[in-house]
Amino acid sequence: MTVSGDFRDLPTRKPSLVAIAARLLMFGIALGFVAMLFWLAVFTLPVLLLAGVGLYFYARFVPSRNPGPAGPTIRMFRF
Repeated sequence: MTVSGDFRDLPTRKPSLVAIAARLLMFGIALGFVAMLFWLAVFTLPVLLLAGVGLYFYARFVPSRNPGPAGPTIRMFRF
């Protein structure tokens, strides 16, 4: 409906096949981009989390670079 309360007139001509194909192509590209981002997140986040845990334990338990008179010590983080 229009602002004045009248019904809107229907368009007199239908969109061409080229316009329909262009709209479908744009929708397909957008859908493909969103799907790519989703699967990238699904496969990348677990790898990053495992790498973070591995690096944490490596940094926590790696022997010290400058051993004291009693030999190498284990570095412990204090939280």
